[in-house]
Amino acid sequence: MSSKTSAAFLASSLILSGCHTITENEPPRTETKVTPAMVPVILNPVTIPAPIPEATPQPTPNPDPPKGAGCGVGRGTGSGHGCPRQSPSFLKEVESAMDQLVREEPGLFDTRKTRGCGNCYLVLNPTRYVNRMAELMAERSLCGHYDGEELAVKQTNAFNDQYDILTSDMFVRRQLGSYRSTCYPAWF
Repeated sequence: MSSKTSAAFLASSLILSGCHTITENEPPRTETKVTPAMVPVILNPVTIPAPIPEATPQPTPNPDPPKGAGCGVGRGTGSGHGCPRQSPSFLKEVESAMDQLVREEPGLFDTRKTRGCGNCYLVLNPTRYVNRMAELMAERSLCGHYDGEELAVKQTNAFNDQYDILTSDMFVRRQLGSYRSTCYPAWF
């Protein structure tokens, strides 16, 4: 072997003997079972508050339906919810009462101002208007009750019709536009 070859062999041997593979061993795994904790859940009933009505002038509702010829049937058992719009049963009587009220108490209305129809007058005293309309139903052998929003009219407790007889800007609402729904059984 020549001295050059032996030097190369020696150098290679030194280099290779100084090299080694580094390996890392992971620590041994131990299996840990995780048991979910039991957390008690307490359910409390939630009361949802009724919606707050808009701040618009509202007539004062009658506390109870007026007593009269048509109101001897007593209070109905209905809830007043889920009442379908069908066709009015007492529209003729409601219209007749409106005409009578305009004749008997013209000071309740400004007949120079109308909206929606020729006799849909501006109501100057909404509280008197809605309360008097409920009373006039008894003169027609019906029960009437203003609930703060609509005039409810019935003859028996089988059903009642709902009529919105006053617009938000205080004009009389008439004809088929005033009819809203029919409740089964009557709610008042």
